[in-house]
Amino acid sequence: MAVLATQNVGNGGPYSLAAAAGGGDSLAGGPAAGGWDTTFLIANVGGTATTITVDGTAYGPYTTQTVIIPVRRQTGASVAVTYSQVTSVTVGAVHLGAPMSGITYGT
Repeated sequence: MAVLATQNVGNGGPYSLAAAAGGGDSLAGGPAAGGWDTTFLIANVGGTATTITVDGTAYGPYTTQTVIIPVRRQTGASVAVTYSQVTSVTVGAVHLGAPMSGITYGT
């Protein structure tokens, strides 16, 4: 099991993906800032149908596509991710940055 480091991609920043681990991966849940779902799992799935389970909820199956799955646990605690298979599956964890960042109020 690998721990996916959360990458901050606010304002359209780049991110990278790594091979999905056969025994599953884990990532930190969202920061619990205002209840926003700000952490996501990005998965690029190859030609073999793949079901991805995040924190007990199954998504898919997906074939030959890239998907973005919200990580709904808002405590920063570790979230388990498993895959029905890992051939040609790459994944990454991304954080979209603070909500409303860069906005000033008042005059």
